[in-house]
Formats: sequence, structure tokens, C-alpha cells
Amino acid sequence: MMFSNEDIKRAIKSGQLVIKPFQDDFIRAAGITLHLGEHLLKPIPGTVVDIKKGQMPEYTEIVITDDKPYALQPGEFILGHTFQTVTVGQSLGFFIEGRSTLARLGLTIVQTAMMVYPGHRDRTVTLELANHGVNAILLYPKMKIARVAVFELRTPSTEQYDDTGKYRNQMFVGKPIFENEMLEEE
Repeated sequence: MMFSNEDIKRAIKSGQLVIKPFQDDFIRAAGITLHLGEHLLKPIPGTVVDIKKGQMPEYTEIVITDDKPYALQPGEFILGHTFQTVTVGQSLGFFIEGRSTLARLGLTIVQTAMMVYPGHRDRTVTLELANHGVNAILLYPKMKIARVAVFELRTPSTEQYDDTGKYRNQMFVGKPIFENEMLEEE
């Protein structure tokens, strides 16, 4: 069952869902608006990626400000993160998706990893930003970037993502962590 605005308010009040910082006007009819954080990671071209051997690209860190936004070019891909930190309780599921206003310009914020698992605790959500449009799109810190749909699990999860998940120790600022777990399935 997908949560309505009233369900979301109850989940936040109970502590099953924690979003920091939070304002009531982030809640929509059936979702939550999240904003873009100030750090972006741009892959440096030239690496042949070999998941099996753990060969991953290096990244350049970009810090955006209101005075210095980042112009995401057509065809370009970068990593970003939400401004808000999120905690998802063991009874909830959490899908993050782009906003239609930005999607109509060609911006996607997730390529395939739209699920945030139960047990994601007090961390930002990594965004996979790509410009599929024909025009550059300026990215500003704290701009509205995503919508979240929350749903209830039929039974609480006995696995908590931050106990065993592949990216549980990933801190976004700087180089993303690609552990030796790359050979494992998510």
C-alpha cells in the first residue's frame, strides 16, 4: 500500500520515517519532495570499467553553490545526493524518482537504483543524474530534485540495509566507496 500524505505524517511522527532537515510542505498528496545536496561526483573518462576485477572510474568532486551551479550537459552523467538525510524503518519501503518538471527537460535522477531499503539510517540518498535532453540543465544546491513514494511492507523486514548492505559505509563527499563486494549481487 502506497502512503498518502496522512500516512506519511503518521510514519514521521512514529519515527518509522525520518527526514532531516524536514518541513511539512515537503509532503505532497502521495509523496515527499527532496532536494539536491551540494556535492557532485563526475566520472573521469578513460577507465575501462571491469566490475569483475573491481576496476572502477575515478571521480572529480564538484561543489555547487547558489552563485556557482553546475551545468549538466546533454548526454552527461554524474552522481549527486539528496540534501536531506533519510532513515527508513523496517516496516517501510521507499522509492525515489525524478520530478516531472525536470524529467520534461530530460533530467533523470535514478538510472535503475530507485529503491531505498528498510534500515537505511541517517544518510543521504545517492542520485544518478543524467541529462537526456538537448539543453544544459543548471543544478543548484537545495533545488527540488526528487519525489519519494513510501509504502508499507506486509511484514517488517528482518534485514536492515545498513547492517549488511553493499554501500552502507559509503560517505558521499569525496570518492565513492566501491568495496570488494562488487562481485556480489545486491
